[in-house]
Amino acid sequence: MLKAKNYDDINKIYDIMNTTQSNYSNMLKRLKEKKAFSNFIITYYSIALIVYSLTAEFFTDIFDEKISSYFNIILSVVVLTYSLIITNAKYSERIQIAERVMNEVKSKKRELTDSNLNEKREEYEKIIAKAEYRSEIDFFRTLKQKCKKNDINCFFYKKSLEKMSDKEEAEKLKEYLSENRS
Repeated sequence: MLKAKNYDDINKIYDIMNTTQSNYSNMLKRLKEKKAFSNFIITYYSIALIVYSLTAEFFTDIFDEKISSYFNIILSVVVLTYSLIITNAKYSERIQIAERVMNEVKSKKRELTDSNLNEKREEYEKIIAKAEYRSEIDFFRTLKQKCKKNDINCFFYKKSLEKMSDKEEAEKLKEYLSENRS
């Protein structure tokens, strides 16, 4: 039977903040990877577009100019479409926001004491209410990190959790892992 969660417990709030910080750290990594990949793709296709144009111009005996023009139009449409997708994804803006949220949560976590628990929890909740919600992959990476820290295989975890000496941490991991399976 699951116990009711006590949100007036400093350890519980610290753990929630710690998990959130890890989620946003993983979100930051994911967004940076997507931004770098997107920039690479745009650069690659832009260079290909230039090379195809120049090749058709200077090697007329090898390349058919009409076919080259056709592929240049297709590549131009691909570059334009992908550029619009990247622009609408707003990776730079989202990276800055995720970094700000992560740092604010880290700060609240450091300031957390028994005497200011409710105040810091409310401040934390205000920060999170304005933030982008993490994706499932961000949480999964956080979960994998928690499992690795405790030497648990996150796919075959039941027996490993039973062997853990910290039963409270084992119960938290079991709850997270069971939730992630559904």
